[in-house]
Amino acid sequence: MDIINKDTYKELIAKLDYEAPSCPECGSQMKKYDFQKPSKIPYLETTGMPTRILLRKRRFKCYHCSKMMVAETSIVKKNHQIPRIINQKIAQKLIEKTSMTDIAHQLAISTSTVIRKLNDFHFECNVRNLPEIMSWDVETVRGVTVSIGRWR
Repeated sequence: MDIINKDTYKELIAKLDYEAPSCPECGSQMKKYDFQKPSKIPYLETTGMPTRILLRKRRFKCYHCSKMMVAETSIVKKNHQIPRIINQKIAQKLIEKTSMTDIAHQLAISTSTVIRKLNDFHFECNVRNLPEIMSWDVETVRGVTVSIGRWR
């Protein structure tokens, strides 16, 4: 593993390689094939600088049924590039009511990623438990002032 200190971030260059597994399709032994193009995985800050991992994953090929497979790691979900720890950090900061732009900036990810994570949350509204008295503020819509007072 190599560590490169850039001006604004740290970059870890790593390879994910292990012994070839059995083929999930036919059960015969797969062979090491080549490496994928490096995945740019954002990670938590290290020494006050944003960090990303350039991870090259080993590919395996079954020469019996031609099935291809990519090495998997516990850092990221299969076919994803955002690590689990970053997803947990996003959820934590959303609960703390930090703005989405601030979360994206702090974790060196896009605002779209934060929005996607917010959309993963499921909110349940129970209309049976509404308060007895509800009130609204005055609002102006297209130049017309609408006043909705208290409602029982």
